[in-house]
Amino acid sequence: MAMTEAAQQFGRSVAPPSIPYRVLSATWKFLRRKPLGAFGAAITLMLILTALFADSIAQYDPLEQSQRTALIAPNSVYWAGTDQFGRDVFSRLVYGARISLFVGVFAVMLGLIPGTALGVLSAYLGGTFDYLVQRVVDAIQAVPGIILLIAIMVVLGARFPNVPAQVIVVIALAIPNAISESRVLRGASMQVARSEYVMAARAVGATDVRVMLKHVLPNITSPIIILASLAFGQFILAEATLSFLGFGIQAPAPSWGNMLSAEGRAYMFAAPWLLWGPAIALSLVVFGANMFGDALRDVLDPRLKGSR
Repeated sequence: MAMTEAAQQFGRSVAPPSIPYRVLSATWKFLRRKPLGAFGAAITLMLILTALFADSIAQYDPLEQSQRTALIAPNSVYWAGTDQFGRDVFSRLVYGARISLFVGVFAVMLGLIPGTALGVLSAYLGGTFDYLVQRVVDAIQAVPGIILLIAIMVVLGARFPNVPAQVIVVIALAIPNAISESRVLRGASMQVARSEYVMAARAVGATDVRVMLKHVLPNITSPIIILASLAFGQFILAEATLSFLGFGIQAPAPSWGNMLSAEGRAYMFAAPWLLWGPAIALSLVVFGANMFGDALRDVLDPRLKGSR
């Protein structure tokens, strides 16, 4: 009886910590080990909150024009000044965060899903299928990235004129990204596919679909998370580049890229605040996303554990 009570007491004493405790512990460890990555995560979280609550944060309608308030320098009323049409720059920056978040999130999702599927299939099936897929990847990666993006934008824009520009941009960014990421995930999947437990699963009669879904895919979660975090900032920058060149989201939509092109470039000397606002916002967000992605890579990539 005493031994039973002692066993029960011992069982209670070694009970696993709760999920909130483990989350807080992992977060604190990440803050201590990767302060720059934590700073990047804070910037990314700020972008998300700004985009979600843009209606409450923005002071004015980002599309409302008034020639009486045109080209006013930053002050206590217009925190980031106004543009040549009298529109509040701060409000346009806030709503521009919503566009950037939309493009970043959905381009990551739309690129990772087919990229992961293609990489896993190519690694697991091998043979002719793998050879053909890799030659297609080689051909696409041989084209300069910005040229490929512009070509896809022109083709999709002409083919689907009624589709919103944000959706066209997401598709244009996701297509080449899925191709390039499939090669990275192919390499990770090949290492898992050659492991002993995968061979054992196949030996006991597990189907190819079951092996890929139950054994290969769960073991490449870390590179998938790393690729997603790094691609997020790249997509935001690519959208701004396309909009700056006139192939992305067009004015008067408050995209940071077309704000740099339409207002910032034209009035960079007469009203430099039109250039400062979107440039600082874009730089901060891309920097934060990249730092957060680098920190996640250092933490999750097993090949880097020995160097930390």
